[in-house]
Amino acid sequence: MSERKVVLVDAVRTPWGKMNGSLSKLDSADLAAALLTALAERTQVDKEKIDHIIFGQSHPSTSPNNMGHYASLLARFPESIPGYTVHSNTASGLQAMRSAYYLIASGNEKFCIAGGTDSYTHAPFAIRDARKSFPESSRMIIDTVDEAEYSTQPEKINHAERYEKVYGERGEDAYDYQITSKKNAVLAEENENENRIPVSYVERKKGEIIVSADELLKDESDPILPVYADGAAAAMLMTAELAEELGQKPIAEILGFAVAGGEPLEKQVPGALAVLKLLKRKNISMKDVSVMEIMENSASEVLETVKVLQESEKILPKINPSGGALSYGLNEGAEGLRMVIRLLSTLKSGELGLICINASGGQGMAALMKKY
Repeated sequence: MSERKVVLVDAVRTPWGKMNGSLSKLDSADLAAALLTALAERTQVDKEKIDHIIFGQSHPSTSPNNMGHYASLLARFPESIPGYTVHSNTASGLQAMRSAYYLIASGNEKFCIAGGTDSYTHAPFAIRDARKSFPESSRMIIDTVDEAEYSTQPEKINHAERYEKVYGERGEDAYDYQITSKKNAVLAEENENENRIPVSYVERKKGEIIVSADELLKDESDPILPVYADGAAAAMLMTAELAEELGQKPIAEILGFAVAGGEPLEKQVPGALAVLKLLKRKNISMKDVSVMEIMENSASEVLETVKVLQESEKILPKINPSGGALSYGLNEGAEGLRMVIRLLSTLKSGELGLICINASGGQGMAALMKKY
């Protein structure tokens, strides 16, 4: 079965904010709905033509419990538009985009919006094993953000413990990479202004409060692991034919995705394997790619991913030329789509770009796109 050509018409994101920081008055649904509204206003499309809305969320809310549909209703989109939510740890946002891509490429849909969102500020607390009884021994409140770090692989180990076990101390090369990445992020900040959508809320005494800046970018700290950040990102995808019919000028063509699995403690390997699988499927090599975004779970992990790729591909593209999560903060629900926006802001017309995600639990995901 031949695949339909899938194009990306527009992509937007909220600012990235500290946990309990500038976005703390807005939950995951508020952030997602703001982006849906922005996409509709920027493109002026007929919302009735949207076939599906899909959102990724790594730290699911208890209210709402279906972000993909609830955000649509909150944005006052037509009630006839169905929506659903996907969860693939750090790859949740890109998985939403992958799902939308295959719905369109297969001919089942023509027009989808894919997004990702997480608010760590509003992540719920939980009490386990209290369904039938509530003995004193079970009366412990659990932070679901902390719990999630221990629940993505068979071995109960969090991100910091995993880093220590795999890498030990940060090496000089990782330190140098991190310094360069932060400088690149600061220099590239202006490139994304077109895609960064201010969000707002109202306080009784102060009135409307508008948040437009990335809160963590100016942080002078030097974290080995990225800190969590509230935020959301979303993209509008459709067939090339529908884009022409609606008078939309695509930003890029989505060429495909690939996934891979592997050892959870060495999660940089599955990400690289997904990239190699995708390149082979598309019959191209790394020398055909101009820019590559690798998720910054740590500087050491980026360098190890590059090392794995170099064993098969001697020519590598530019890596993270606009910085990444070590500078902006990590939003696991939206990071994949945030990487798409960074990638498209650095690619030139006609160039190919790659996304490489190393997700918790030993999952790898890759995406390939061509800038128009």
